Amino acid sequence: MDTKITVKLPDTLRRRAKAVAALRGETISDVVRDALEAYIAEAMEEAQDVRAAEEVEARIAAGTEPIHEHEDVWREIAEGEAASDEQAQIHRRRPS
Repeated sequence: MDTKITVKLPDTLRRRAKAVAALRGETISDVVRDALEAYIAEAMEEAQDVRAAEEVEARIAAGTEPIHEHEDVWREIAEGEAASDEQAQIHRRRPS
């Protein structure tokens, strides 16, 4: 069941929503509904991201989350890339 609500909009926003609706062949209600759905989806995703970050911060504070030094991470990346390059060179040298 759909529920009707009243929303006060500044005239400029109402005009822009009406223009978008006309371009799409939709109603202003359709445009507002789509915009609200997109906003809510983004807000929920952001809230989940914040919650995940807070959980990691709590684990770091409790000492249960592993922490890696910046230099160590870059060294591991470089070593992994070097190993991949070496494997690619070996593969290219093999006769078909």
